[in-house]
Amino acid sequence: MRRIDLFCKLLAPVFISLIDSISTRYAIWTVFTLNTASVLVEYMAIAQVYQSVPALTKTQAPTTQADDINNESDDAHHSASPKVLHSLSESLAPWKEYIASPVFLASLALSLLYLTVLSFGATMVTYLLSTGFTSLQVSYMRIGSVIAELSGTWTAPMIMNRIGPIRSGLWFLNWQFACVAAAAVPFVAWDSSSRFVAGTLIAGVALSRVGLWGFDLSVQFLVQEVSEFA
Repeated sequence: MRRIDLFCKLLAPVFISLIDSISTRYAIWTVFTLNTASVLVEYMAIAQVYQSVPALTKTQAPTTQADDINNESDDAHHSASPKVLHSLSESLAPWKEYIASPVFLASLALSLLYLTVLSFGATMVTYLLSTGFTSLQVSYMRIGSVIAELSGTWTAPMIMNRIGPIRSGLWFLNWQFACVAAAAVPFVAWDSSSRFVAGTLIAGVALSRVGLWGFDLSVQFLVQEVSEFA
């Protein structure tokens, strides 16, 4: 499922980049058409889920006027402070449960890994275009990155079966750090506007995504394992 999800998410930018290399107007109309058509599919899927899960159709019973009067009378005799504290306690309860989880640090580390511009997002694409690469060349780079990221979805299960999810997560995390560090050295030491430096940065970032998705799958496996035995 992760491989399918990743493939769909990464195929769309590559597809649009290829169209944009031909005509930006065509790319805009393609995005508009696909978004409009997908609305119908999304609403049909939501309706299907709503109908297949009976619990979603349950609604809270409406309060009567007498109940409202009684509630107002009770509020007049009781302080609002305990209610506020109770509401605050209920809001913090999920966070306390999350922090107390044995996989809290791993899950937090995974969340922080996505707070980066070192991916084929808008910032990276803008940087590549400013260094002289064309939209078609950027599309080819995206394809290479997609292949590298998808390879992580095959590599992670094999390594987890051999050394376990904890050690495999550490290995993938170190792999990502090594690739990003190797790519950042020429970017910082030399001219960042050079196409050669940009190319080395892209190569390092693409290879580092193998570690990212391998670590992602390792953490997801740990989370599911903990949830199963909780």
